[in-house]
Amino acid sequence: MGGDRRAVTALWTIALFFALATAAGLAGLDAVVFERLPAAAPDSYWARGVTLLDMVALREVWDFLLGLALVLAGAILLALAGTRSTGFAILYIGLVQLLSYAAADLSRPWFGRVRPFEAVGGSDLWFTAGNSFPSGHAAFYAGLFFPLILLFPRLSPLWGLPPLFVAAARMMEQGHYLSDVSASLTLAAALAALLAFIGERARA
Repeated sequence: MGGDRRAVTALWTIALFFALATAAGLAGLDAVVFERLPAAAPDSYWARGVTLLDMVALREVWDFLLGLALVLAGAILLALAGTRSTGFAILYIGLVQLLSYAAADLSRPWFGRVRPFEAVGGSDLWFTAGNSFPSGHAAFYAGLFFPLILLFPRLSPLWGLPPLFVAAARMMEQGHYLSDVSASLTLAAALAALLAFIGERARA
């Protein structure tokens, strides 16, 4: 249980860190980072890496397919004898992933932020027809990998690499500002911490 508490604390710490990054971005750091980041070409390793991840994670089929499949698989394993711990683990991952992406996807029309490459003259426009804030890509992969920090805490640094790669790639592709991706990372880390009671059942 001590390990679980440390993992939950780590998730809240991650959420706080990226919440501060979001606030800094909205306060002006977005423009600074955008101006200094080199734009990635459409065939760059950044773009190819995200495309490969999207294929493996079934985003090419449907954005919600992976999360729903994990939740369903977890529910089935919970109903079977001898697989309850695995069921809780998979259910935990699936719920965090699904809720993280759904929250980001459904909230983007409310904010209506224009993507960096769509901004005219560098204007950061909100409450229009944009869908930049928060980042769906970052929420998708942070929601998938951040729960693993609780389940396999010894490998915590490894679980942060895919979401951070995707976040950096989306900024370099000029698809998102810093605050767009950091808001999604905040959301996923907070949900992973809030739903940790499910993941803890996998280790009980």
